[in-house]
Amino acid sequence: MLALSGAPLALALLTLWPVRILIYGQDLFRTGGTDWGPGDRTFGGLMYFAFAWSALLLVVGVRSVHGWSWGRSLATVALAGAVPALVVLATIL
Repeated sequence: MLALSGAPLALALLTLWPVRILIYGQDLFRTGGTDWGPGDRTFGGLMYFAFAWSALLLVVGVRSVHGWSWGRSLATVALAGAVPALVVLATIL
């Protein structure tokens, strides 16, 4: 179920990155450059949408498999995602 809910992330990676590389070229892999601005925010927003879509699919899958309520399924997925989120937050700070 986790792998199936990750399909939107794989789709976004396989579609957005080649388009982004075609548009920005080598500037995408350097600090600064022409890849900063509205285009970067657009691609970032599309990636956030893919993450949200994956999370929603995971909640629906947990609810369907276990027969739980929406609240319990959401709490379970949020609890499982809290540890990786804390690790990412610790590396940023």
